[in-house]
Amino acid sequence: MTTWIGTNQTGWDAQSIGFHSINGCTGLVVSTEHWVAGWHIGGGAAGNYAGSGQGKASFQGSAFLSYLQLINPNPWPAHGLPDGTIQLWNIHSGHTDWRQELQDFAGVLGYHGEARGLDLKSKVGRDSVDVIVTRNGDNCEIEYKRTNKMTHVKQTDLQRANSVVMTVRGSPNDIVRTQPILNNESDSASVIATKSNKGHLHRAGWLQFKSITV
Repeated sequence: MTTWIGTNQTGWDAQSIGFHSINGCTGLVVSTEHWVAGWHIGGGAAGNYAGSGQGKASFQGSAFLSYLQLINPNPWPAHGLPDGTIQLWNIHSGHTDWRQELQDFAGVLGYHGEARGLDLKSKVGRDSVDVIVTRNGDNCEIEYKRTNKMTHVKQTDLQRANSVVMTVRGSPNDIVRTQPILNNESDSASVIATKSNKGHLHRAGWLQFKSITV
């Protein structure tokens, strides 16, 4: 089952994660041969976050890194994994600074190599988009749908209490950290079926991806 990640949250799963409602946000993904993890950064990952002189990913990165280091089993760093089995992604909608966001993200992780960006602006326009990232061997498959064409089932209070999803916090006036989510996030989601979509998500093709070296 997909682990759904809301705005300013981080989560992981052995197989599949979902970003709920990306618009101005950044969906950062790191995948290994053991799991896939995501960080849904509200307002974008670059820029000058809260007057700190750093992008939000850089400023709050220590909290995300600590979260990865507590994944059980097979925590980050992913030492000893074969070349090509670690992947970094930036999923966004029209960010001109997506390359800098990926550079900052890689800096947080201490990663050097290929990283990819996926811009969904031409597919969804101004609408928010839900994205599912599924680990498939050494690759990730990315599917998406406009948020208004999805229906979500909220977690129960017990599911929220036991969730691996955490809120990422921190600003120049507030210590950088993760904490349990306070509101129930999505437990599951599905496409609102119509005659045209037949209940299916769109799958991103390789021609939509842009690669850089970080």
